Amino acid sequence: MIKGIGIDLVENNRIKKLYTKYGSRFAEKILSKTELIEFENSSEPIAYLAKHFASKEAFSKAVGTGLYRNGIYPSKISIGHLKTGQPYILDSKAIIEILKINSLKSVFISISDTKQHSVAVVAVQ
Repeated sequence: MIKGIGIDLVENNRIKKLYTKYGSRFAEKILSKTELIEFENSSEPIAYLAKHFASKEAFSKAVGTGLYRNGIYPSKISIGHLKTGQPYILDSKAIIEILKINSLKSVFISISDTKQHSVAVVAVQ
């Protein structure tokens, strides 16, 4: 049974402006340590930031808290990909605790983008 759904749509240009203004401080605020390494090697850094921010915001909505509440900070959430390209949220101490507190067992995520927008949908059960 689905217990929560979250969606977030990001204008990539907004992320570009924030990254231009704050540089690596912005990336460090929203990316995990693992993601920062991938980001530094990304051929499309703005798209990378936008998709990961949208994913984390969608996750926070799906669990019903929003970001920066109840221990949900973007840098504590890490997005990975299977060999097939399918995205997933990596298990971490913070994520396991969030799921446990909210009596949730599974997280499903889908991410997509265009040149202008990035979107993520997360369902939890």
